[in-house]
Amino acid sequence: MNLSIQAGALALASAFALTACGGGSSDADGDGEISAAEMQAEAERAGADVRPDPGKYAVTMEFVKADIPGAPPEMKDMMSSMMSNSFEYCLTPEEAEKGYEEALREGQDESCTIQRFELDGGDIDMAMTCGSPEDGNMNVSMTGNVTSTSSEMNVVSEGTLEGIGEANIEMQMTQTRVGDCD
Repeated sequence: MNLSIQAGALALASAFALTACGGGSSDADGDGEISAAEMQAEAERAGADVRPDPGKYAVTMEFVKADIPGAPPEMKDMMSSMMSNSFEYCLTPEEAEKGYEEALREGQDESCTIQRFELDGGDIDMAMTCGSPEDGNMNVSMTGNVTSTSSEMNVVSEGTLEGIGEANIEMQMTQTRVGDCD
């Protein structure tokens, strides 16, 4: 598996983090996989009027740790520099109005299957598997808390990285509304 899956997982976490509130479990059909439609139903059950506030958001992604047996220290340093970054983006009123459903559609990667998605008040707990038989699979869990203007998410990925082997990688992501869009 390549590091783009990690980036995809973080994009998905970002989409969820800004839009989630509610309570419950989303696997309505009991097949062990949670579709975007089931996640949308969970959001509607939680309260269809819950949406992220439009505005400028600051995002910080911090590399916490990587446990990769046999990997040289330089690799961990490289991963830390690649995965730790900060940026800002603007969430327009139109994008905020689209809310949860659009964020799910844009954030979901076809190589990922969601096994758990629970919302309880401002707490989110999600698990998914990303990858392919050729590249290996990563189990990704995202836990944290959210409001309409901020989020804090812990992202843990465990599994096989293509060409590297077994890995356990942890990141912390925070988002905060910092004002109006320019």
